[in-house]
Amino acid sequence: MDLSGDAFSKACRDGGHQIESWLRVVDREHGARFYREAAAALRSWQEAEDVVQEAMIKVWQRCASFRGVGDPIAWIHQIVRHTLLDALDKRRPQAPLLDDSGELTAEVQAAVLKLADSAVARPEQQLAEHQLEQVFKRCFERFAAECPLHATVLRWVVDEGLDNSDIERLLDRSPGATREFISQCRKKARPYFAEWHALVAAGEPDDGQAGRERRGR
Repeated sequence: MDLSGDAFSKACRDGGHQIESWLRVVDREHGARFYREAAAALRSWQEAEDVVQEAMIKVWQRCASFRGVGDPIAWIHQIVRHTLLDALDKRRPQAPLLDDSGELTAEVQAAVLKLADSAVARPEQQLAEHQLEQVFKRCFERFAAECPLHATVLRWVVDEGLDNSDIERLLDRSPGATREFISQCRKKARPYFAEWHALVAAGEPDDGQAGRERRGR
């Protein structure tokens, strides 16, 4: 079936069986990607299924507003993402990692220092790339489990290349508020990736020590 904007606009105008058939094809060809994205954020296939189904209902209800400009799959994907953000917003907020001034709390800072000290104590240890990837994956999974909304937005920025204007539209925030939120996402991520950063740092040469050695020769 033709999944172009013109074909979708025609299906929307015809309604009934035409739009139903069109959406079945979309679900067959793109549904798995929508489910994976929702499941990664929600950490629940059941909740992901509910989000995607709710999004498809919204697509059905709003199809008349599509004007045939741009990619209809991208338009549908945006509705899925809005629905996912709504689901994440309904979850109970997590305990804050930042204090009132926007800095990491004392407890988090202590945990970061402990991880860094334990890694730096063995600077000779060289971790293979696949080991670092496993640590990174574990850090991200913990971050996503405890801060799913922030992890989802960072995944869109880093993995999918969405820019601030894309995130602004998804979050329905002003440009300034969007920049601040993305900054908050990065701040929240820092303590979760402390282990990975410390291991990377432990495997790098000490520039200061190297400089002293060069000057001593």
